Amino acid sequence: MSKILKAVDAMVNSEELITDVKALQESLFFMYNQKYVWSIQKELGDYYLIYYVKHNEVKNVIDAIKYMPNDPGPYISYSSKDYRSDKSGDNFLELYQIVKEKLYNIDSVLDNIIGGE
Repeated sequence: MSKILKAVDAMVNSEELITDVKALQESLFFMYNQKYVWSIQKELGDYYLIYYVKHNEVKNVIDAIKYMPNDPGPYISYSSKDYRSDKSGDNFLELYQIVKEKLYNIDSVLDNIIGGE
């Protein structure tokens, strides 16, 4: 298994370390472990996971994209289509779902429903 798939798997398994989730257009931005700024988006059935190399806050990345759309700074992009043949290709989908649910605070909604509130 490639390192990026191991990292995505670690993020999925430690979802409590995913914080500061914000959306800009179709992209969902988040911090992982209070250190790393990422975004994930779904486009035409594929998922794109981007790591922003020199940023340490989600707001800074979003501002860079808003005000300098052609230069958000250095980044590394990974696509789920590059890992389709691998058994772990669905990790991108699972991570996307977790981040999207955090954006809308679905955990507390579901907890309220389960608790009868």
